[in-house]
Amino acid sequence: MNKKMPGVNSIKFCSFNVKGIHHPIKRKKILSSLKKDKVQIAFLQETHLVDKEHMKLKRDWVGQAHYSSFSSNSRGVAVLIHKSVPFVLETCKKDPEGRYILLHGTIQDVHLTMMNIYAPSPPLSSFWTKIASELAEYKCDLTLLGGDFNCVLDNNLDRSPIPTDGRWNMGATLAKMLEELNLVDAWRSINPSSKDFTFYSNPHNSYSRIDLFFLPPESLGQVNRCEIGSIYLSDHAPVYLDLNIKETTPTTTRWRFPSHFIIEKDYKKRMEEELKLYFDENDNSDTNPEFLWEAAKAYIRGSTISYIANRKKKLLLEQNQLEKDLKAAEMAHKSNPTKNNLIKAQAVRAALNSVLNEKASRSLNVKKNPKKNQKPCNSLLPLVMKVDW
Repeated sequence: MNKKMPGVNSIKFCSFNVKGIHHPIKRKKILSSLKKDKVQIAFLQETHLVDKEHMKLKRDWVGQAHYSSFSSNSRGVAVLIHKSVPFVLETCKKDPEGRYILLHGTIQDVHLTMMNIYAPSPPLSSFWTKIASELAEYKCDLTLLGGDFNCVLDNNLDRSPIPTDGRWNMGATLAKMLEELNLVDAWRSINPSSKDFTFYSNPHNSYSRIDLFFLPPESLGQVNRCEIGSIYLSDHAPVYLDLNIKETTPTTTRWRFPSHFIIEKDYKKRMEEELKLYFDENDNSDTNPEFLWEAAKAYIRGSTISYIANRKKKLLLEQNQLEKDLKAAEMAHKSNPTKNNLIKAQAVRAALNSVLNEKASRSLNVKKNPKKNQKPCNSLLPLVMKVDW
């Protein structure tokens, strides 16, 4: 079955400090979360991956993976670009310290420069000078700066509780650089007086908004949404930015059978029941065996599509509800940081991670053992494997 992919009227960006994705389960959870949220270009910080491991990010929905590595236990940034995004790379600059990566190229006929940053803590003025120097080399239609900046621009709005000493006032140099480059805070421009946060420090029981997107003020009209997600896959929340982009020519893709369902007992039981019903109703002396078989394959396929759709809907509803519960629990803790509110948020966060761990583990196990639990003759699998999906 062919289905049309929608034209790209906008690009959904995400900046996310993932706090290490060396473990396959964590990596799968992050990629699945980005896919679920329909992210098309992801800026990841603190990947903690070397070059060889970074290449493992190019899978599933990821068409391009650009990265700057440092070591397997610190730093590292990556930009993941969805297969549907026609990004043509012209220049790539990598920081040897794994602090930033700059990509310059085009999406359709729009020239853009994207820079993903993981700033040191505390950020030094020399670091911002280097960033400004790198960005100043490029003239383009759109400049987008995103990442973990490890400082806030406004202590009163971007921290909770509000600090009382000057050691927290580390955003002045960043603010100066932004002014020189003519860049503004996307989320703050839309929410001039609101309070929300992207990072929670458990030792200090404090919140801060240090994960940011910056773009030229004249590009603010292209912003559809800029939102802060929940903190559960890392100690940072993802930040989403939806920008208008010129429409592309629609393309097509072919539906493929998700292979991990082949070895699931519930699926096999359901298909055995469906096939028994089908043959009971259609297998008689007047039926041509070849026609019966061809029709059976179509029947299996239709039943499989229905099963998968219902299964995905159920799992998605469960995950969405937990995400809503977590958002509410986080907001309660942000406005009233009591121990009881923290415990409630942690409980929901643990439940959500449990669901995501199970999904990621099941998917990875199937990919590692695609023939596990196959029992020719006694299972539906030989029949399913012969079907021309």
